Amino acid sequence: MELYLAGGVGEHGRNCFLVEGQEFSFLVDCGKMADTPADPYPRLYKEQIRRLDAVLLTHSHGDHTGALPWLHSMGFKGKIIAAEETLVQLPFPVEQAITLESLCPQGIGTYGNVCIRWGRSGHCAGSVWYHFTEGEKSVLFSGDYTEDSLIYACDPIRGQQADVAVLDCAYGNDETDFDTACHAVLTATQSMLDDAGFVLFPVPKFGRGLELLKLLSDAMPNISYYGDDVFLAQATKQRQGGYWYKQTTIAVKPALYTGQKRGVLFISDPQLRTPDVRQIAEQVRTFGGQAIMTGTVERNSYSEACIRQGWMKQVRYPVHLCFSQYQQLKAVNQFQGSIPYHTPVFASPAWIHF
Repeated sequence: MELYLAGGVGEHGRNCFLVEGQEFSFLVDCGKMADTPADPYPRLYKEQIRRLDAVLLTHSHGDHTGALPWLHSMGFKGKIIAAEETLVQLPFPVEQAITLESLCPQGIGTYGNVCIRWGRSGHCAGSVWYHFTEGEKSVLFSGDYTEDSLIYACDPIRGQQADVAVLDCAYGNDETDFDTACHAVLTATQSMLDDAGFVLFPVPKFGRGLELLKLLSDAMPNISYYGDDVFLAQATKQRQGGYWYKQTTIAVKPALYTGQKRGVLFISDPQLRTPDVRQIAEQVRTFGGQAIMTGTVERNSYSEACIRQGWMKQVRYPVHLCFSQYQQLKAVNQFQGSIPYHTPVFASPAWIHF
């Protein structure tokens, strides 16, 4: 087997990994880089793309899936394989899709001559990790991974053997632990509520928004919570329960935002890209509300401008691993080699032979 790092190692975004087996060639993820509009796509050649049999997705976020339309335009004719929930979340149509649940029931199956194992990764509904075996060679991909999620189920990666493991290390050398990070979010939110009465949280369509709702509403049950249509739809799914969620409850049911001026609002666009979302953000700023960004801020985004102007604050809510957690994950498995991905802090050679 050979592993080619087409993106996502030594950088934050463009996550894309090419696995070349003896009879089978596939990608794990095919993400787009938001910070480099002149060079956003994975570093793949047309010959590599045309040889691909499949793309397996770890989850739906754009830095893992955003380059799929480009891949098709470059000649890709293979299958898209992902959890059913991930396929539903994609913002573009996907042809020749296969659900993981049908291909690998009970978390194990085969495609071509490759054995596939997968488990839930705790990052969002539909997010998974993969273990691939061809003959005597194997490689593991954690995907975006956390065992600390308040909402999403995780099947911990334990006792796995692999020649190479590509592991989440998005937070690099930032060693802030989960409880400390949660306390910081709660403290900042309470301070803004005391000061302004209203806090805006721009969040991804799928993922940490529900985590924040759980965290905040458990600590501040008497606050009014609001969301846009996308956020409310995800909250409804969580209340209904199911395979992707922990057996936990969010006692507070958020309401649709219609211009209220006191409370907490979740809006499903972390970089505030669309005009409608920007209009809401400006409305919140006009009446004196404040905002908290809990994820990565993209360069030249509207959210970056809001932080620079001083009315939005960045307070990270952890949904990835840092380097010490990356090391801990290695220690409870048997990997002959490992590669930290999703961070600019650590680099690696582009080709890995094993």
